[in-house]
Amino acid sequence: MKTQTNIQKVNYLMTMNPGGPLAQAFILEAVRRYAAEIVAAGEPEENPRAIISPTAWYDTAASLKNQIDHF
Repeated sequence: MKTQTNIQKVNYLMTMNPGGPLAQAFILEAVRRYAAEIVAAGEPEENPRAIISPTAWYDTAASLKNQIDHF
């Protein structure tokens, strides 16, 4: 199997997965729960040595949670 981008992987999981129609609901719920968990933990302190900025990770989680909650 050739290498896929993240978008291609998610698209496959959402549309072609043997999990059927529930796969979409499962994936959205997983994203919603993880985003809520990150937001509930509170805004982190910045860590200049982190590979991914904790603040950027938190902001992304808050944005996704907000979008899913108002979907």
